[in-house]
Amino acid sequence: MKRISRIVAALCSISIASIAVPALAQYSNQFTPAKVSKQGTTSHDVAGSGTVKVQVQVNADGSHKVIKVISSSNGGDNAAAMDIAQTSSYTPAHRGSTPVVSFYDFVLKFNGKMVVNATEDETAAGGGSDASAIDALIRAGKYKDAIAKSNAALLASPGNESILQMLGVAQYYDGDIPESAATFSRVNDIKKPFVGIAAVALASGAVKTATDNPAQAMQYAQRANTLQPGSSSRFALGVAQLANKQYSDAISSLRGVHDQVTDTKAKLNVDQELLLAYLSTNDTADANATVTEMKSLDPSGGTAASQAVARHYLQAGSDAMNAKDFDSALKDFDQAASSGSPSDAVTANTFAAFAILRMDKPDYMKAKGYAVKAVTAAPNDPQANYAAGIAYAGIYASSQNKDDKTQALNYLKKSDALAKAAGNEALALQVETQIKNIPQ
Repeated sequence: MKRISRIVAALCSISIASIAVPALAQYSNQFTPAKVSKQGTTSHDVAGSGTVKVQVQVNADGSHKVIKVISSSNGGDNAAAMDIAQTSSYTPAHRGSTPVVSFYDFVLKFNGKMVVNATEDETAAGGGSDASAIDALIRAGKYKDAIAKSNAALLASPGNESILQMLGVAQYYDGDIPESAATFSRVNDIKKPFVGIAAVALASGAVKTATDNPAQAMQYAQRANTLQPGSSSRFALGVAQLANKQYSDAISSLRGVHDQVTDTKAKLNVDQELLLAYLSTNDTADANATVTEMKSLDPSGGTAASQAVARHYLQAGSDAMNAKDFDSALKDFDQAASSGSPSDAVTANTFAAFAILRMDKPDYMKAKGYAVKAVTAAPNDPQANYAAGIAYAGIYASSQNKDDKTQALNYLKKSDALAKAAGNEALALQVETQIKNIPQ
């Protein structure tokens, strides 16, 4: 059921923020290389086709000094290349917003007697004027403007990796982590200034998409680990492995992170995932040890441990229900209801009611029992009211008791109103269909 997957997805979301490097601070201190602002000329003859790389020292004030020829495929072009480098103008490198001294490798390509390409690698240097404008918008905190500018630039230059990297940065700071991760995943060669934030975006994206798209989460996590191995990337890998039911690998990855982190919140986050892995492998000893540690770390008195256990049984029950193993599903939902918070119990009891209602021969009285428990605990939960309404409608079909019909309509109408108030039109449509099926 789509509703079940959405609820489980919400329950399974976990923050990587307490493990990840603060990305905004990282970007504000990133290194932006020097670049040519105006290409120079030469009075020397060009000997013929070839490529010459010249090293130029660019000072913080924009002044420069040509140092040497780094490499050349045609020595006869060296003098012309040095002359062009000397007569060119440069924009200095920046560390964050501060200009700094740096060395710039100026690549000049000659074809016959002509200079056919005398520009720096725009990807490394920042991608030209569009990228510079986007960079300025990001630094000013105008992330939506940066996104719009990036998308416009990509229309003119599809696949431009420099622009894609800037777009990924803007999306990350704008709070759209999945889109940022998706954008960085399109870049084959992520340049050094963007490696840190790309790794954080991909790791965060892996955690956020793990439940809905485990395969994609794995791709993101593996790329994050390739770019920047560390606690946040390895944590994301462990979460992705867990979502893909690679339990042994997940335990190995998460144990490694557990032993590295010292921050209490970070360790608690890791323990939550480790607990799910241990429960999935029926490792009772390690699961109990992890619960004990979580309770010692958790200032709320063990809420995180209880919620993690409930998450496990909600997922197990959902899987069993989808496999039509309803007996196992009900046992798992009962366990979830007794293991977690009151909100977990509402979810578990609602799921249990739906599991019974999906049986070939539903026990409507039993379904009503679960649904009414959920509604009693959460009177304004639209799904719980929906389950109660369906259960009473089933009871009325046999009893023809007007009180059962009234109860069914009351619960269903309340569910309809709550669903519409929440903007859940799909649920509202389902509820209204059920109401129409009850003889008036």
